[in-house]
Amino acid sequence: MNGKKYIIIFALMAVMTALAGQASVLDSLRVDARLGYTVGGTLPTKLDNKIRHVNNYDLGLNFAVSIEADLPLNKHWGLHSGLRYEIAGMDVDSRVKNYDIEVVRGDESLDGIFNGNVRIKSAQRRITLPIQASYYCSPQLQLRGGVFMGWLTNRRFWGWAYDGYLREGSPVGPKIEMGREPGERGDFDFDKDMRHMQWGVDVALDWHFHTRWGLFAELTYGLNGLFKSGFTSVQTLHPMYGTLGISYRIK
Repeated sequence: MNGKKYIIIFALMAVMTALAGQASVLDSLRVDARLGYTVGGTLPTKLDNKIRHVNNYDLGLNFAVSIEADLPLNKHWGLHSGLRYEIAGMDVDSRVKNYDIEVVRGDESLDGIFNGNVRIKSAQRRITLPIQASYYCSPQLQLRGGVFMGWLTNRRFWGWAYDGYLREGSPVGPKIEMGREPGERGDFDFDKDMRHMQWGVDVALDWHFHTRWGLFAELTYGLNGLFKSGFTSVQTLHPMYGTLGISYRIK
């Protein structure tokens, strides 16, 4: 009986010690609410001379809101994660040369090399989970870096080619003129060809200028591309966005 009593006491002490350790970890947890404005867009794998000039670029109303937590492991290092809701998009009008594209004009589908102007619109709504390492330069200044995984709850990619001509099939194929108005231009809509899941890398800087308030800057780059494998209607594009915002320390 005494042996069982000692076992129960030992087990209770072990549980209490574990709970105390867990409470200590939770006590050191830092939780922030964040709101930021996002700039950027979907960029090709490599920038080449196919895009000759950007006629217009509209950032749109892009923002990110999140609840994020930081767990210090020692004086200089910690772990950072959270949950973000991001709205990001772009509206860019460019003059291009020898641009590979697949479009629809009226009832016909055309695939070839385009010279003229292309307008691209993109809109994404994403729930993102960042997993980062934190480095504390000082109590006020913090660097972060790691990876993210995101799920697109809404995805759109559409536009048109206009005021130019398309060489069907190859640079020396039949020449097809493209106008400016619907029915004359070449339209495209690649919503269904976009991935649901995105993943990539991100780096960030946090500066707490007050006990509760802070500023942050973050840069994210998608590694797996915007479109599904095997998609060739436009060149490979990757989402790249920068966010500037303000944070409020909840805990």
